[in-house]
Amino acid sequence: MAKSFFIGFCISAFLFTGCASRLLMLDEAGKPLTKEEVQQKRTSKNFWLFTVGGGALSFGASFFAGAIIDRDASSDHKKLWAITGAGSVLGTVLFAYNGRVRDYNLAVEAVKDSRKDSANTDISQEQEKQKQLADEKQKLEEERKKQEAERERLMEEIRKKQAEKKP
Repeated sequence: MAKSFFIGFCISAFLFTGCASRLLMLDEAGKPLTKEEVQQKRTSKNFWLFTVGGGALSFGASFFAGAIIDRDASSDHKKLWAITGAGSVLGTVLFAYNGRVRDYNLAVEAVKDSRKDSANTDISQEQEKQKQLADEKQKLEEERKKQEAERERLMEEIRKKQAEKKP
C-alpha cells in the first residue's frame, strides 16, 4: 500500500512540477519538436470549455456537498457558502489546468500530424522521381539496344564489303 502510494506521489509530482514539460518531445521520425511549433498550433478552446464547464460542475457538486453538511435550517449557512466557494474555486482551477494540458497535447499531436503529412508528400515526390528515373533508364536501354543493333548491322555490311574486295 505504501509503495503504490509513493509511486503515485512520485508520478504526480513529476507531472505537476513541470518536469514532464521539459522532456524532449519527438515525432514519429525521431526529430525533436520545438516549442515554437507547438505554440503555433496551440489553441485555448479546451481551456475555456473546461474552465466554464468545470466551474459550473464544481459549483453544483460543492453546493450539494455543502447542503448535506450544513443541514441546520436555523443557521446562517456560513458552512454552506464556505464549502460551495472553496469547492467551486478548487474545481474551476483543476478543470482549467486540465483544459490547458489538453490544448497542449492536441497541439503536439497537430505538429506530429503536420510533420507526418509533409513526410508523406516528400515520400510521394521521391517516388515520382524514382519512377521518372526508371522510365528514363528504360528509354535509354531501348535506345542503346537500337544503337547496338545498328552497330551490328553496320559491322556486318563492312564485313561483306571487305569479303567482296578480298578475292
